[in-house]
Amino acid sequence: MNRENLQRMADYIRTIPQAMFSMRSYRFADETTKECGSIGCVIGHCTVLDTNPLPTKPNGSINFNKWSDCFTETNTEQWLWCFGASWCSSDNTPDGAADRIEWLLKNGLPDDWEEQLMGKFPLCYKGGEQ
Repeated sequence: MNRENLQRMADYIRTIPQAMFSMRSYRFADETTKECGSIGCVIGHCTVLDTNPLPTKPNGSINFNKWSDCFTETNTEQWLWCFGASWCSSDNTPDGAADRIEWLLKNGLPDDWEEQLMGKFPLCYKGGEQ
């Protein structure tokens, strides 16, 4: 995993107002400015952090999956822990998203990450048990 980029994402996503954030909503980006002008998830907002050209699909839209794979270098489980859309049901906040990224960086992936994601177990990064 790219620890530096993940920390940058955690720091940046804390600056996004709740009204402009949703783990369920994926935005359409302006490829020129890379800025999010709509409600978006962590991945959608954080493309602005990349100084490299963003990968695009044949229709010209940003390929967010490819971008996030290259920028974060996470495996599937780590990616879902940090960025999965299912978080919209149990912790749909910018601070929660940043806390999950930082938990991963400091402690690794929790054994019960899927149960936390689905809202079945307490959130370890909010003081619950791992």
